[in-house]
Formats: sequence, C-alpha cells, structure tokens
Amino acid sequence: MGPPVAQSCKKLLPFDPAQKPMVRLTKAGAARLLGMDQKQFNNFYQYAGEFGEGELNSERILEWKRDYESRCFALSTEEYAKCLDFALAIHFRGYASIDWGTARQREFGQKVSNWVRGQLGELGFAHFCRERLGFDVELDFEMHQDIVPQDVLAIVENGQRRIPQHKIAVKATKPRNASLVLSTNEVELPDRQSDVYVFTRVDLPDDHLLRISQQEILSLLRNQQHFSLYADRIQPLDSIKCEIAGFAYRADLELSDSIPGYQFGSERYVKQTGNLRRNLSEWREAIR
Repeated sequence: MGPPVAQSCKKLLPFDPAQKPMVRLTKAGAARLLGMDQKQFNNFYQYAGEFGEGELNSERILEWKRDYESRCFALSTEEYAKCLDFALAIHFRGYASIDWGTARQREFGQKVSNWVRGQLGELGFAHFCRERLGFDVELDFEMHQDIVPQDVLAIVENGQRRIPQHKIAVKATKPRNASLVLSTNEVELPDRQSDVYVFTRVDLPDDHLLRISQQEILSLLRNQQHFSLYADRIQPLDSIKCEIAGFAYRADLELSDSIPGYQFGSERYVKQTGNLRRNLSEWREAIR
C-alpha cells in the first residue's frame, strides 16, 4: 500500500463580506509583517510556494506566521556542542570527506558547518516529536565508517522503546532554502533510501566557530591595528532556531534537473517546502 494521499496544510478561512476587509500587502509589507529579510521572503514566495496562490493579505500572512512559529524550536549551546563534537570527530577520523551524492571536496569550515547543521536538524526534530507528537526519538550520534541512511533508531513512548514502522531520514538546510533536494542515491539505492524524509531549516550563523571563541579572539586581537573596526561585531553564540518545515514520503518526491531559480548538473529528487506534509495527523501516521 502506498503512502496516504497528502492532506492540505491548514486551510485559510473563507472571506466573509460582513467582516472587516483584509489588508492587501506588497511583498515588502508582507516581509515586514513576518519580520523576515526580503531575500528570504522572496525565496519563500517565488520558489517555495509557502503562501499559496492569489494576492498577499494580512490574514493569510499572519496565519502562515502562526503555523511557522509552531514548528520552530530553539536549540541550546549545549546541543550545539554535542553537534560540534560529532562534526569534529567525523573530520579528524577522516570520515565522509566529500559531499554525499556528489564528488565535491569541501574545505574545513564548510564541512564542519554542514555536519553541525545536519545534527542540529535531528535535535530540532527530536524537540518537535517531544513537544508536538508526545514521544521521544532516539538518534544516532555514533561514528560509522559507512553512510548510515536512517537517522531515527527508535521511538520511546511511555517508557517503551519501539522501532519506527517507517525508515526516517532527517535533512537540514539553511533558513532561506525553498526546496528539499535529495541525490538519486538517497532515494533509489535500497540500502540508502528512506520511507520518510523530514526537512529542517537551521539558522546556524556562518561565523559560529568564531562566536564560540569570542573571548579568546577578542583577547588575541585587542592590540592589533584594526581591532576597533570589528570588536563590537563579534557576537557570542546564542540559541539556534530550527524549523521543522515538513516531510515527504518517498513517493511524494519529484525527479527533476532543476528547482525554481537553480539548475542542477544532474537529476535530483525534489519537493518545494510549501508542498511538504505538515498536518499533525500526517506526522503521527508517518512517525510511529
């Protein structure tokens, strides 16, 4: 039996002429109402299909904002440390030196950031399961020589541990990205594919490695010529926001050589974030 037919996300209330008219918004006005920078809003509006079709108005935008905030979680610096520990262990043990599904070699900072972001996405998903679905998930932070495709080892509910009915992979990206993108290997190879692909957007600062060493950096550079030009710009690392954007069953994915605004060098499996499954009833069916 295939996956259940996708249900629509939270439906917009029909317009009632007796009610106060909705305020029409420009894209700039909608971005301000959301507290979102214009580039991220444009990506969500043009490429992700996040706001549906038709004109922008205050009611639609505020409803989307409420839904968005309900799927965002703050990750602590202690959780960041757990992820950085994992990323450095991978790096210094020589595991996964290239991007999975590609032949691109990454430099140290980018590799570590990608690994940290990926693990933060898993921890964000664990928060979502605990706070929205009412159970815990057991994640895998062990070192493996080979690629481990499944990220959720077990579900723990009422003190009972069970293996998930579906194979679950958790994917993470930057906050502005508008599509879930998977290599063909992650979807087609029997030993790599999952049944459910969870998509997260993690707001990990690009300079996170600088932030965690803020005091040491300031002390080291205090007497240097240009110190006054940037001393107040080096911020500490605070909590990190993680959005659980939704999920897709394997059958939901679309094979394509592009996503809106970007052409791939080869075909990938994709899904716009606005078309991901988000209803709690769908989550409970997929993660059980």
